[in-house]
Amino acid sequence: MEYSVVEKIHINRARAKKIGAFLYDPKIDGLYLESPWPFPVQIGMTNRLSKCEVTPMFLRLPFIMKGWLNQDILLRMVDLLRLVGEGKILMHGSCVGDTLIVGLPNAGKTYQTYRMVSSGGKLISEEYTVLYDGKAHPYSDVMRTCFSARTMKDCGIDMTLWEKIWLFFATIRAKLFPFMYEAVIWKEIKASGEESKIKRIIYGSTGQEVKDWKHFAILCENEFPFMSSEFLQAYALASGLDLIAIQNKQRELIRRFVLHVYPDHRK
Repeated sequence: MEYSVVEKIHINRARAKKIGAFLYDPKIDGLYLESPWPFPVQIGMTNRLSKCEVTPMFLRLPFIMKGWLNQDILLRMVDLLRLVGEGKILMHGSCVGDTLIVGLPNAGKTYQTYRMVSSGGKLISEEYTVLYDGKAHPYSDVMRTCFSARTMKDCGIDMTLWEKIWLFFATIRAKLFPFMYEAVIWKEIKASGEESKIKRIIYGSTGQEVKDWKHFAILCENEFPFMSSEFLQAYALASGLDLIAIQNKQRELIRRFVLHVYPDHRK
């Protein structure tokens, strides 16, 4: 995807159509969101979702102050749509050796991942994983993930002095505002860049295997609910993009993938 940060997005309002909170320009296949601030707070995607422009203040403001839209999540969902077209699944999960680690938020995915790494497992992918042909592939060479104090201690992960200070204040903030913050720090992790044939899928730190493809589908769609994205819904209504067909294709890819890993489990 072509991505750029611009001072202001110039929208042709004369030919744009209002689609809910968005403006759609049919000539350039562009959908825009603009928050009502005296300075530009805008994001726009054009050319069949292949080009994204965003203003600096859109990046800096909390999502509650810019139309409840998180650009990072939106861009990953758009990437998911592209990958489904290529016959691939974008999964919120990690891969260590031949094991795919999945789960809902706070299921212990990071803890399980680094416990396995500390025991000698090879980290294939972290946080996000691309799946196809029965194999796991890194989504990115470097991924950003969060660590709790327990994970850092139990998994033998070293902390710099700055990270110790950061974790101390993050813990205080989480105690004061538990409904908003977690006692974690973020670290950039370099994946191996290799691929791995998956032999088992486990749920978080429980180690329980996920053999039902429908359960796996729920976990996939929890992190990337593109069907409920207001931005993508508006774009689909304006452009004719068939989100339902994409969802059906993704679910079929998921079914085939899980049956590839567990051929005897036919639920």
